[in-house]
Amino acid sequence: MKNTLLILAFFICILAHGQIVTSKNTSDNSYGEKKLKDAPKQIYLNQFFVNYQLIAASSEASAGGKTRAEMAVGMAGVDLAVMQEITNNAYAMVVKRFQDAGIEIIGFDKGAQTEFYSDWIKMSGGTPSKAQLLGYVSTAPSGFDFFVKKVDSKGKTKGTFLDTTPALSKDLGDIPVFEANVSFQFVTIEGNSSYVTDATKMKGVVEYQMPEVAIAKSAEGILGSKIETNRANVRVVWKGGMNGAGANTILSFTPKGGVEIPGVMEEKKFKEYVAPDVSYNTTYAGVAYTNDKEVQVSHQVKADPVAYKAKTQQALNEYLSLVVDKFIANLN
Repeated sequence: MKNTLLILAFFICILAHGQIVTSKNTSDNSYGEKKLKDAPKQIYLNQFFVNYQLIAASSEASAGGKTRAEMAVGMAGVDLAVMQEITNNAYAMVVKRFQDAGIEIIGFDKGAQTEFYSDWIKMSGGTPSKAQLLGYVSTAPSGFDFFVKKVDSKGKTKGTFLDTTPALSKDLGDIPVFEANVSFQFVTIEGNSSYVTDATKMKGVVEYQMPEVAIAKSAEGILGSKIETNRANVRVVWKGGMNGAGANTILSFTPKGGVEIPGVMEEKKFKEYVAPDVSYNTTYAGVAYTNDKEVQVSHQVKADPVAYKAKTQQALNEYLSLVVDKFIANLN
């Protein structure tokens, strides 16, 4: 009953706000769809990760070394519990859509029996983590178990560089595998310096979006900002061979650059400028926490908590549904 109400709320939200994720702002990277007619009506849920940006920080040093500018922008107005709830709701929607189509969900225990995952570590969702991506909180659904290759001393999980999912599908007995990794980003920060004046400047632009590639920045880099990236990936993979080899079928959609989600954040732009003859002191607007560290923010952006929850949920559900619907349509 609860899952049915979630699906109903999803469609009511679309009617109220209009569709956010469409064929125009996403790319269909699928191939081998027709081969799915021979696939079993089963699905193994391998990954389900959603990352929400909380803070972005960046620094830039001039070529001459006389100036250095820093900027840190934090988001206010949304609790971590809301982000976890959005992830839980999206997962429940995906499970229900598969089950309503008569597709059997293959549980974690089946994966645990494979040779593929014999030396991997079991993890469980439901606890937001700030150790995975700089400035983001990463979530997996409550009650969802998954595997990671290793976990470092800071709690950051590691996978593999090769695409091993086709091999996993084979080891599962040619069962299709579902994976989702999605990020939501509210600000981008860019910096540059002048060789002529030896001045440095930073620029921050607020735009809430679901990016194709999430940009995570910290001002802690030795030569400037430390940068991490995280590519959006929602797909179904079926039937492959050895690690790194291709699959018979991959259903996959990605955002084109970034899918804008309007009406959620304050519309703001920030600038910082440092010249050799100008005294500069950052005025801090608050405190944010990332990677278990206290970070002072020079600028703060307020989110509308109601709009954030509703529109983030809508965008996430719509994006996931592109792959789910295509899988169901080609399986029958």
